[in-house]
Amino acid sequence: MLDFQPLTLDMKGMIDGYTFKYGENSCQHSFVSSFCLYNKYGDMFCENENFLFTLRSKRCNDKERVYLFPHGDFENSDGIKNALQKIFDDAHEKNCRVKFETLTERAKNIVENLFPGKFLVASSRDYGEYIYKVEKLINLPGGELAKKRTNIHKFFRDYKGRYKIEKINPEYFLDILEFQSKWLEQKNLIDPDPLHQTQLNFENEEIKIALNNFESLGLSGIIFFIDEKLCGYVIGLPLSKNCFDEIVNKGDRNIPNISRVLIHEFVKICCNGYEYINREEDLGVEGLRQIKTDYRPDFIINKFILTEY
Repeated sequence: MLDFQPLTLDMKGMIDGYTFKYGENSCQHSFVSSFCLYNKYGDMFCENENFLFTLRSKRCNDKERVYLFPHGDFENSDGIKNALQKIFDDAHEKNCRVKFETLTERAKNIVENLFPGKFLVASSRDYGEYIYKVEKLINLPGGELAKKRTNIHKFFRDYKGRYKIEKINPEYFLDILEFQSKWLEQKNLIDPDPLHQTQLNFENEEIKIALNNFESLGLSGIIFFIDEKLCGYVIGLPLSKNCFDEIVNKGDRNIPNISRVLIHEFVKICCNGYEYINREEDLGVEGLRQIKTDYRPDFIINKFILTEY
């Protein structure tokens, strides 16, 4: 029996112990994602026989129970099969079908191999996560990234003596929230798509929760000033021993190339010692997809949705 418990801050150590080792560097599998987006997903957790189970309670309905793939030893075939069976039992006890959201390709293949013919499989391109080598985003090598390299150099020449970069600390939280509020207001005027606005409103709540629990969540980031005015910020956290996650990157749209400068400086300052950075999903937003693709990701963590027949 799976006894799912509501997420609390003191679960971080336990959950990180699983996701750092078995989370495949997916931002969807971080404690911070579950904690800050609780109002969206309602993630609940259960540790059972060396596996971590996640129920997305706010995605469930009277016909489906929605889960993430259980975190545990991928090489333990019997253990994984037993864990998946526990999920079947949990859902069927409530007369519901099993639905898995945002499974990686490896997890999807495991489910299909262990339970063939049990699921309808759909690709979830909007939730694919963009992964880059840290060294590449610092150096921007080769002809494909030459323009970005040139734009960053030009930015620093144009603003020489006028800019300041600081690591985020509590004295800047109110300034960030004020900047974020104005950024969101402007973005909603530019992009009236209701779906995009809903996504941005959830993100806005995520940012508030992240700042309110910044140190406890293990977050770090940078804040960028021009002429003493806040013009952008980036926040992130480790996903594993070799991958860092960029969870928020916001810059003043009136300043050309500010977003490129922000990610470049964030990687230099905060991602030292990590091999990869996860720049998360594009959520189907065409402009965001183009920006992420233009940086030539080293690979994309493809995602899938599996629904029990």
